[in-house]
Amino acid sequence: MLGKKITDIKNHIKKVYLTYERPFVVGFSGGKDSTAALQLIWEVIRDIPESKRLNNIHVICTDTLVETPYLKFFLDETLAKIKNAAISENLPITVHKLTPLPEKRFWTNLIGKGYPAPSQMFRWCTERLKIDPVNRFIQEQVSEYNEATIVLGARKDESASRQQVLNKKKRDALGLSKHPILPEVYVFTPIENLTTDEVWQYLATNNYQCLWGGSNRDLMAIYKNASGGECPMVIDTSTPSCGNSRFGCWVCTLVISDTSMENLIDSGEDWMIPLLEFREFLCETQKPDQKGHFRRLKRRSGKVYLIRDKSRYSHGPYKFEWRKEFLRRLLKIQKKIQADKPEILFSAISMEELELIRQTWRNEEHDWEDSVPAIYKEMTGDDYPFKDDDCVSFTSEDKKLLYKLCENKMHASLIAKLIDLERNLQGMTRRAGIMNKIDKIFSEDWRTEEELNNEINQAKQVSENDY
Repeated sequence: MLGKKITDIKNHIKKVYLTYERPFVVGFSGGKDSTAALQLIWEVIRDIPESKRLNNIHVICTDTLVETPYLKFFLDETLAKIKNAAISENLPITVHKLTPLPEKRFWTNLIGKGYPAPSQMFRWCTERLKIDPVNRFIQEQVSEYNEATIVLGARKDESASRQQVLNKKKRDALGLSKHPILPEVYVFTPIENLTTDEVWQYLATNNYQCLWGGSNRDLMAIYKNASGGECPMVIDTSTPSCGNSRFGCWVCTLVISDTSMENLIDSGEDWMIPLLEFREFLCETQKPDQKGHFRRLKRRSGKVYLIRDKSRYSHGPYKFEWRKEFLRRLLKIQKKIQADKPEILFSAISMEELELIRQTWRNEEHDWEDSVPAIYKEMTGDDYPFKDDDCVSFTSEDKKLLYKLCENKMHASLIAKLIDLERNLQGMTRRAGIMNKIDKIFSEDWRTEEELNNEINQAKQVSENDY
């Protein structure tokens, strides 16, 4: 029965590949489903005469840069094998490791801008870390070939929600559906009707031999040491969270507990304990009774907003002091893992992200102390490699003087923001729009949190008296 299914799938892949003159973009996460899909494509392309292998096949893997390091190491090795085997067999297969743009990375937004840890209500990470890199790559292919086919290892047997999504798709004559965002892109899911058992049976053929080298037993070992579902290639927001999967982000706060990382630790990977503890700490910051402790009321826009029932204000980004604490803890974890597990080549945060965080703090938080280099030196023992090329720099002493001269802290923040605006515009021959920028600063809500909370309490008392 499985043999017939596999033959039908391979014939289907061959027909799609030869019918359309457009490249294949194969989403590869390293899990069992994407491995099975790529292996089937490999078998098909290998049997097609070279003269007919006209469509390029791009294997893409999205690295969010916060992937579980144990699995990232495994995935990097797998991608290297795929690349080398494709060259050796002269197959039109190339490997691409995609990453989010620096300004859209996890730490740039959470530590730099103060975005709260992702939640089901504010799942800001998925689009920035996963969808955007894939869509950028696909659009590059479309601009060259006008159209593209993206191949996914999605299966109906994975979950009820996945089955519902696949069943709703409108298909063309060969069973391909239109991409939900990109009109020139078609989605092909060749293994959608295979069950989980059938996927494993297929991967176990030929004594578990993987077509690009190595053994699928290594993949089985990872599944044995973890739990949860596979984290698929994400192309739109309808894809469910993969926070409890073995192929996902170690910082994921979209689920209550990360059973996969817990099981990896239980199976002997105890060097990952600091990662789990940091992830649990981020989850704590999202508890309703803790939000006021970690997050400020003022949004990044400078406004404050009431909840619908007007009983409290909604919370904005993380407070600046907590963002500095996050960075300290993260750099401490990085140093420890690099010392305890050097072969993993672990990097918690890149220098590129640190520089963006530094600039955000300087511009948005009037961080005249220039905290990033100081924290970096404190936690790593090394000098920060980048110098400040700003022509006008203020210091912590300048900030102390400003706060001493101002009536209260909020007024000091207003003056500091105006000074920072002037500093950023210094040297410009045309300062177009400066009055609008100044007006925008003055239009922000400059009430203190104490004043805001007092207003809420007074409103509650009035409401109770009316009742």
